[in-house]
Amino acid sequence: MTAIAHEAVRDAGRALGVPDPVTEAFVRLLRPCVYLCPYEELPEELRKDARPAARAGGPAHLPEDVAVPAYVPHMVTVDCAAIPTGVLDIEFPTAGHVAILAEVTDQDEGFVVHLPAGTETVVRHPRETEPDALTSHESFPLYAVAGTTMPGALRRSHVAAAVDYAQGDAERARLVDDLIKEMEAILTVRWGNGIQLGGFAPAWHDPLEDRGNILFASIPESAVFGGECIILISGSREQIAERRYNELEFDVES
Repeated sequence: MTAIAHEAVRDAGRALGVPDPVTEAFVRLLRPCVYLCPYEELPEELRKDARPAARAGGPAHLPEDVAVPAYVPHMVTVDCAAIPTGVLDIEFPTAGHVAILAEVTDQDEGFVVHLPAGTETVVRHPRETEPDALTSHESFPLYAVAGTTMPGALRRSHVAAAVDYAQGDAERARLVDDLIKEMEAILTVRWGNGIQLGGFAPAWHDPLEDRGNILFASIPESAVFGGECIILISGSREQIAERRYNELEFDVES
């Protein structure tokens, strides 16, 4: 998908008459991601022999010694071996599972737990005092699709080659702005509205990249429970590569 998207952007630039070096400067901004989506959202060519890559909702399956408050619901558990290899530009585990739990209504509290292959787990039931905390939503499978992302709120002024090309020329400026719109259209896919691993954060208000963070995962509430919030989990490349998941930041936008 990444190579196809890159070529589609190049084709759009040529069709508009934007010089190749300017278009290529925009292509270099693109970053890969992996989307996790329901089966019915999968591209047709991926549906045959599709293997679930994650389980959303339902109770978490965690080792007995992992302490997570009962009010923090399970969002998704990713089967790392089912994620396409060689796609992400962040260090995501290639074996075992990654469980993500997050509470977004009051504490904005979250947990990311890597479970190496063969880890023994138990179903994490809610406390008796909170019988509905984890049982209101049944789990369901999600499937992986490689994708491509662009920076949020991308502008002509963000790309030096575009600024130089459009300097003082309204028609050239319009062509560059049209290229950005074409990029947005190319990268907008129906399966891109759910959970996302890596890539640029789909933040609505405050791009986490502006403060030097890298997206680990984003989870719209609508993709799991319904709701209007989106959870952004991020950190430095080093924290992600070294699996220091307890140091990752949880941001919630609504």
